[in-house]
Amino acid sequence: MTSAAPSIANDPAAAPATKSVVRGIVTILATTLSGYFFLACAWLYWVVAGCGWLIGFVLPRHVIERAPLIWLTAASAAMAAATQTISGFFPDYTSIHDVGLEVLLWLSVGLFARCYIVATDFPATFAGLKQSIEERAVERLISPHLHHPIDAIFTRVWVANTLAVLPLTVLLLLPSTVNYFVVAAYSVALLIGQFPHELVDHINVHTRIFQPKIGSSDRVRRVLRALQFYFEYPHQLMLARAPHYGRIQHVYIHHVEDNGPLDSQTTTPYDRTSFVDFSRHALEQGLDLIAGYKVFPYLAAKGKNRQMRELVRGFLIWYGFLAIVALFNPLAAGVLLVSRFIGGNVFSLISFWQHGLVDPDDVHDVHGNSVDFIGHEHGHMGSDYHVEHHMQPGRHWSAYYEVFTKQTASAEGHRAVLMQKEVFGPLAFVSALWRRDYDAIAAHAHLSGVDESDKATLAAIVAERTRPITGDERSGLALTVDRAVSRVMAVVLPTRFQI
Repeated sequence: MTSAAPSIANDPAAAPATKSVVRGIVTILATTLSGYFFLACAWLYWVVAGCGWLIGFVLPRHVIERAPLIWLTAASAAMAAATQTISGFFPDYTSIHDVGLEVLLWLSVGLFARCYIVATDFPATFAGLKQSIEERAVERLISPHLHHPIDAIFTRVWVANTLAVLPLTVLLLLPSTVNYFVVAAYSVALLIGQFPHELVDHINVHTRIFQPKIGSSDRVRRVLRALQFYFEYPHQLMLARAPHYGRIQHVYIHHVEDNGPLDSQTTTPYDRTSFVDFSRHALEQGLDLIAGYKVFPYLAAKGKNRQMRELVRGFLIWYGFLAIVALFNPLAAGVLLVSRFIGGNVFSLISFWQHGLVDPDDVHDVHGNSVDFIGHEHGHMGSDYHVEHHMQPGRHWSAYYEVFTKQTASAEGHRAVLMQKEVFGPLAFVSALWRRDYDAIAAHAHLSGVDESDKATLAAIVAERTRPITGDERSGLALTVDRAVSRVMAVVLPTRFQI
């Protein structure tokens, strides 16, 4: 009697093989999605930068600086108006008239981007920040009523993002006005506003930016409470963000685990020099942004029931908003959902430049798993003093400069890798990671205990700290393909945003 063929369930080699195939499919999908994202971003950057450069001949920066809010308002209105110049959803590319209208659209986007960057620019010093607040009417009005008066500087970001996104959100949501031009302009406005908004949102989850000073009148408290509500709900929804998600993930997971293996944003299992691994990280972050599939299990395991309820409430608001939009404009709902999902790439960029170098000897040591970027005196509102922030996350951002200065002046020096941001910023750092250009990173870095002139030793340390700690490394053909893809994407990635 012949024996039955062995079933897959009883074959010990079947499960790993199936897992490997699934992992390969997911990796290809992730790399494709992130590849398209960065190619699209690069295309948008060069088109917008080129248009902004042309606009600069007739509208120099110093002219915009005289009245940045007025210029930004006018530029936003012009961009919104330009989106409504075609009669159909797409322009007719066989018509010179319609092609000219698209050129006009991109020139208006370039004008907007130029005005936005000037309007949201921050001086490099604390004294400059305070002077800049005094020079802008809205910030000057709000500043005296805040617990931390210097937080009024963030007004320029949320006001600028409102002016940028609100008109386009309305045009996107209305079935009669949405078209390709609206989607394109909304995408640019969303992308250009993401990093400034992330800066303000990060400050807000730790120390509320509209916190009134002690002794404020009831009227002032009501106004600031209304602004806080606007920032945390309507403003977040317009920027494709679910309320509460950022605060819950960042405060109750990231700062608890400090980029360790249990952190939902951890970089430890990934090869930080690999665009393929970056893409896998971005796919996970994108899925978590729309479903919380990593955050919810962590909160449940830790018994954080209150935080789970808040996160559920935030997702209910987000998906309730999408459901209402989908009732009359499914396309707009889809654009908003996709915008949130691809935001995983932005979160992964931040993770890779802040936690791209990890000391394998102590994964949980913030000095060993975080990078500080030194340039602005205040550390770009404290965000570049990332080690100091992890050590004392509850302190106001303006205090980190003093903590950083004391640490660097101490006998042992600063124990984290310090990057010279003014000449080698975060995006240049990520690009160098994908090129495996350890020498370029070391040339612009400093690490206590390593002689300033001994860049070879520092480059070797950098190389060691980019390796996956809890994950596997590629070899053979997979490694060859990975390196080739990573080098291509390193070239694609814009390392500076200048218009």
